Amino acid sequence: MTATRPEGLLACIEDDLAKVEECLLAETRSDIGEVRAISGHTLLSGGKRLRPAIALLAARCVGRTFDTHRAYTAAAAVELIHMATLMHDDVVDEAPERRGKPTANAIYGNSITILTGDFLLAKSIWLLSRDEENLALVRLFADVTIAMAEGEVLQAAVARNWNLNLATYEQVIERKTARFLAGCTEAGGLMGGGTEQETAALRAYGHHLGIAFQIADDLLDFLGDPKQTGKELGTDLRDGRVTLPLIHTLAHCDATTKTELLAILERGQALTDSEVADITATIARHGGFAVARTEANARMTRALTELERFPESPYRDALTTLAKYVVARDR
Repeated sequence: MTATRPEGLLACIEDDLAKVEECLLAETRSDIGEVRAISGHTLLSGGKRLRPAIALLAARCVGRTFDTHRAYTAAAAVELIHMATLMHDDVVDEAPERRGKPTANAIYGNSITILTGDFLLAKSIWLLSRDEENLALVRLFADVTIAMAEGEVLQAAVARNWNLNLATYEQVIERKTARFLAGCTEAGGLMGGGTEQETAALRAYGHHLGIAFQIADDLLDFLGDPKQTGKELGTDLRDGRVTLPLIHTLAHCDATTKTELLAILERGQALTDSEVADITATIARHGGFAVARTEANARMTRALTELERFPESPYRDALTTLAKYVVARDR
């Protein structure tokens, strides 16, 4: 089973990604059968391999020769970090499914899934540290992992805070999502032999891409097709996550509407599909979705501006298309 990706988007690095997949299959093996089974379950669950892909595209975009074996190993380490965070997130969220399939914790239990996630995090560090030239990458992804953990903790700490301000929301998504994608593109710049200016531009591209990605994800929670996203509408609402569309609506609606909204939101996991639909309609009337789309598109534009530093190539074109895909995706 191979990872699902936007059709044709990553054709220019298809051979690179095949090498990364081989590395992932090799590095998720273990003498412990349960570790092997749980790692394999997550690895083959249909992920897009977005993070290793953008790291490789960034490296290729620089346009210089580089050690491809080192790049494949680093890209695999990136995906292992992502897999570990997905497993931990599913335990925290008590999620029974991801992408329409049972999560590892639903099949194997929470404790063993958390421990396997820890195994994958340690494996990612081990992979990077095997090459002495990777010290900068080890530091980079240590910082990224710290930021993601902080973002998840902050998100949990402010859950059901219906007065959440925009600055705190931005801090959550910057740490939880943007830092990781920025780290992937920065790593690509480093592996590809980019100059300091080129690597900074790639990092900025990844940062804006990450913000756009998370806002688009927040929109899908209200407007997506559950058959495509693999989760029911209003999952974030039921979990008490306050995202940009709701923040805008609560800040701009009249007092009566706000009181009614807050009363419904307090129902949390007891929210019915009908109530989620009512909240969605209220957000739409107050322009919450339009504001979120505008911000996602603005971030996409800023990401594309960073690519203008690089010569035309299939890799730059793929990064351009990827940014556009991120804000328009349906899953």
